[in-house]
Amino acid sequence: MKKLSLFIFLISVGFAFGQKDLSGGEILHELKKLQNPTRVLYLAAHPDDENTRMISWLDNGKGVRTAYLSLTRGDGGQNLIGTELGNKLGVLRSQELMQARKTDGGEQFFSRAIDFGYSKTADETMEKWGEEEILSDVVWVIRTYRPDVIITRFPPDSRGGHGHHTASAMLGIEAFKIAGDPKSFPEQLEFVEPWQPKRIYWNASNWWNKDLDKIAATDDNYVTVDVGGYNSLLGASYNEIASYSRTQHKSQGFGVSVARGSTIEYLQYLEGDKADGDIFSGINQTWERYDFKAGDKKLASILENYDVTNPSASLPALFELLAEADKINDASQKEYFKKQLNEIIVASLGWHAELLSDDLYLTPGEDVSLTLEVINRSAQKVSLKSLDYEGQKTDLSEALSANENWSKEINVKVAEEISQPYWLNNPGQNLFTINDQKLRGKAEYKPLPEAKLTVDIDGHSYDLTLPILNKHSDRVEGEIIEPVFVVPQIVVTPNLENMIFVNDEPQQLVLGVRTFGKEVKSLKIIAQSWNVEPSEIKVDAEVGDFQNVVLTVSPTDKSANNALRIQINGEGEALNLTEIKYSHIDDRVVFEPAQVNLIKVDLKKEGDLIGYIPGAGDKVAEAIELMGYKVETLTKDEIMMNDLSKYKSIVAGIRAYNTQEWLPLAKDKLMNYVQNGGNYIVQYNTSSRDLLSDDIGPYPFEISRDRVTEEDAKVEFTRAKNPVLNTPNKLTDKDFENWVQERGLYFSNKWDDKYETPIGWHDKGEPMREGGLLIGNYGKGAFMYTGISFFRELPAGVPGAYRLLANLLSYQNKADNEQQ
Repeated sequence: MKKLSLFIFLISVGFAFGQKDLSGGEILHELKKLQNPTRVLYLAAHPDDENTRMISWLDNGKGVRTAYLSLTRGDGGQNLIGTELGNKLGVLRSQELMQARKTDGGEQFFSRAIDFGYSKTADETMEKWGEEEILSDVVWVIRTYRPDVIITRFPPDSRGGHGHHTASAMLGIEAFKIAGDPKSFPEQLEFVEPWQPKRIYWNASNWWNKDLDKIAATDDNYVTVDVGGYNSLLGASYNEIASYSRTQHKSQGFGVSVARGSTIEYLQYLEGDKADGDIFSGINQTWERYDFKAGDKKLASILENYDVTNPSASLPALFELLAEADKINDASQKEYFKKQLNEIIVASLGWHAELLSDDLYLTPGEDVSLTLEVINRSAQKVSLKSLDYEGQKTDLSEALSANENWSKEINVKVAEEISQPYWLNNPGQNLFTINDQKLRGKAEYKPLPEAKLTVDIDGHSYDLTLPILNKHSDRVEGEIIEPVFVVPQIVVTPNLENMIFVNDEPQQLVLGVRTFGKEVKSLKIIAQSWNVEPSEIKVDAEVGDFQNVVLTVSPTDKSANNALRIQINGEGEALNLTEIKYSHIDDRVVFEPAQVNLIKVDLKKEGDLIGYIPGAGDKVAEAIELMGYKVETLTKDEIMMNDLSKYKSIVAGIRAYNTQEWLPLAKDKLMNYVQNGGNYIVQYNTSSRDLLSDDIGPYPFEISRDRVTEEDAKVEFTRAKNPVLNTPNKLTDKDFENWVQERGLYFSNKWDDKYETPIGWHDKGEPMREGGLLIGNYGKGAFMYTGISFFRELPAGVPGAYRLLANLLSYQNKADNEQQ
C-alpha cells in the first residue's frame, strides 16, 4: 500500500489514527510519482534491517514504486521499550515497519518465517525455516509485486553476520533465478504468472569495506547513487525523511539524528543484466512500456497545467485519464495505476470521511449503530451511493453540498471474526501456518473492522475503504481517534503467566474478567492433578464490567507441571487480550489462550528482600517474586539516598547500562554495598555504542557479542565446587533441559583473573564460552555479570532457570570456600 492511500480515503490509522489530508504540493508529488511504473523490491531479514535512505530516495526521488520484504517480523528480538516478547513483539515490530513505510513512502511485505533468535549460520537458518518454504514465499512476493530490480541489504556470505541476514541474500538470489520459471512452485500459477526481474544488486556499504568508494569509482560491478537530494514539494531531503522512518524502530533502539546533505549509497552487481552506470539502465520507465503512451502524454499535460492552489481544477483531465487506463496491457500495472489515480482524484476533492463507533470494542454478532461522517471541500458534484459492511449494504443516495458536514447513523451486525493478526491464527515455532496462498506476503489483512463506501464523482463510481474508528475529545490532548476492534464476548487476563510452587502451600491467582457481551454464563477452571477453588465461576455481569476473581491453587502429591486452562460455558477456551499500545504505532490487539503454567520446583533460597533496577523492560522482577522474595524497584534517588544493606541482592534489568543514564554515577554506592556483604547482579548489556560505561564491576571485564544460540547446548560446570552450582540448590544437567531460544547473549570475552567463571557452553563448531557468568568476590560480597537469558527462560517457566537464579540471589561470599 502506498503512502498516498494512507493519507486519504482509507483513513490513516497511523500516529493519531485519523485521516491526514493531502496538500496541493503532496498531490503534485503523487502525480509525478505516477509517471514512473518501475518497481523495486528491497530484501532483508528483520524489521529495522532495511536501508530507509534507499527506500526514501527510490520512492520519493525517482518516483519508483518501492517495497520492502522482511523475511521475519522480528519475533525473536529484544525489546527496548516494553516487555513484549515473541509473537507480541512481532506485532509491535510489524507496526513499527508499517509506520516506517508511511514515513518513507514504501510498501511492506513479510514471509512466513519466524525470527527464532540469533543464528550464526545460514545453514542453521535454512534448516529451521525450511529453505523451500521460505524460498516459495520470496518467489510469491516477486510474482505478485513484479519488481524490475531487487536489492538485498546483505551479502550472500558470512559477512552478513547473522544467519538470517546471509540467508535473506541467498534466498533473494535464488528466487531471482527461478521466479520466471513456470516449473518452480507451479501451484502459485493459479493466482499469478511467472515474473523475471531484470537484475539483482546488493546494497553494499563502507561498513563491510572501508575502501568501497575507491573500488566503486573504477569497477563496473558497482553503481553509486546520491540519496541526499532535496524535494521542495515535501520540504525535506530523502535522507532526512529516511531518518524519521528509521526512528520508528524504537523497540530496537534505532532512533537516529536527522541526516541532511549528500549521501552516497553503493549497489554491487549480483545477478541478471548488469546495469550500465544507472541501476535502471535498459528499463523503460514510462507507461509506453505497457502500451499506454497516451497516458504518458496525458500525465505530462496534467502536470504542466496543475494548479497547486486548486487541485480540483485538474479533475476533468484526471477523469479522462482514468477512462483511458484500461488500455494498460498488464493487469497488475493497470490495477495499480487506477488505484493510485482514484486516490489522487479523491484527494483533489479535499474529501474527508470517517466511520465511527461509540465503543472501542465490538463483539461478534452484536447489533451496533455506526456514524458515517463525510465532507466534500470542493465545488465538484459528489454523491454517496451506498455503504457495505460485510455484505450488509445500506443505500445512501445523498448528494453532498460543498464544504458542508454530512452524517448518518448506520445499523449493522458485527462480523464473526475477531481482530487477531492473521498470521497468529496458527502460530508455529519457526514458520507461521498460512494456508491461504493469497494471504502470504501481506503485511496485514483487515486489522480493523472496515466498510466499503461507494461514491459517485461526476458520473464516475468509486469504492472507498473506511475502517471503523472511535473518536472523542480530551481537554488536554484535544481530539483523540482510536481504532475499534472486534473481541470475544469475554476475555480473561491472569495476573501471572507462571505459578511457581516451591512447597505445598496454596497460592492465589487473580483472574481479570472483562465482559464485552451477554452470552457467557460460566467459566470452568481445568487444572489436572491440581486443587483449584473455585473450579467454576458464574458470570453475572453487565456488558463493560470488569471484575477480579481470586482463585486458590495448591499442588497435590500427584501434581505435574502443566497448564491451568479456562473454558467458557464448558466449551471453547477463554482468551486473554493484550493491547499493543505505544504512541508511535497503530494500536493492535493480540489474543492468546488464557492459561497459566503451574510449575513445581524443588527450590530453596536465602534472604527475603531483593532490589531491582529496571532496564529496557523484562519480567525478571516478577519471576523473582514468584520464588518467594519481596522485590522493591530501585530508582536513582532510592539508591543514592538510602541504605542498601537491607537487600540480600540487587539485580540490574537487561540493558540497564544502555538505558539508565544515571547508573554509572551510582557505581561507588553499589560497590560499597557489595563490599559490605551484598550481591550485585548485572544482566546482559549490549556492547554497542550506547553502552553508558564499561566500568561496571569492581574488576575490569569487557562485554562482547559472544553468545550461545543453541538452547540445548551442553552445559559444563567449569568450577564444579563454586557455590552458585551447589547452594542452596544442587544443580545438575537436568536444570538446563527445555530451555527456549538460546542459552545467553552478550557474554564477556575478557575479564580480570579475580572473576570466577563456573559455567561454560558453546554452539556446535565453536570454542567454549565461559563469559556467560562472571562472579567476582569483593570485600564481604560479590559482583556478578551474566548474559544468561533469564529474561526469556523465566517467563517461559523453565524450572532450572529459577533454581540457578535462586543460587545467584542467595550467594554468600565465604573467604575460606574451597574453589576448584
